[in-house]
Amino acid sequence: MGRKLKFTKEEILNKAYEILVHDGMKKISARAIAKELGISTIGVYSNFSSMSELKNELSVLAKNKLFDKVKINYTELGLLNIGIGICLFAKEEKDLFRAIFMRENLSKEFLDEITNDLVGLVYKSFKENEKYKDLKDSTIDWLIRRGWWSTHGFACLICSGFYNPTYEIIEKELREVGGLIMREALKMDKLPENQLEKNLNIKLLRGEE
Repeated sequence: MGRKLKFTKEEILNKAYEILVHDGMKKISARAIAKELGISTIGVYSNFSSMSELKNELSVLAKNKLFDKVKINYTELGLLNIGIGICLFAKEEKDLFRAIFMRENLSKEFLDEITNDLVGLVYKSFKENEKYKDLKDSTIDWLIRRGWWSTHGFACLICSGFYNPTYEIIEKELREVGGLIMREALKMDKLPENQLEKNLNIKLLRGEE
């Protein structure tokens, strides 16, 4: 059978995705993609008008793979769903997880965009929850940081293969840790603003922040 000379837009994008995961965005070029597919660069540009267009679509693809996981209603709790989604992403998309959350090989702009969108999703979940929608912004910021540190650490253990929990264990662990963090946050939220700031500063000095 002769060599395949024509590839679809999807096939070219998927090959670019493989390069993204293993080598980073900076390694993606028409020449690199063409070499991997065994075609000329004309075959790449026949589907994309420019490398900027290809990279933009590639960024959307990578981001959607993550957000497809964190937007699933695994449980009745929106915040818990996001944490579960990140851990499952670490379990099922190890290379891409390392690229995004261990900041390997991807551009700062792309990583910052994903991080900001993820934080925005968490903040939105707080505001849409009747139980937590009136929390002070400073409390929500504290919750996001503490929750992120716990979830990120747990997900990194999963991604590294150090820990291989089932879905049930992931949910159980995140519920327990999340409950502890939330109870602390609710206590702090009842404090006046000046006392809350003092409380947070004390935690920072203790290495708890």
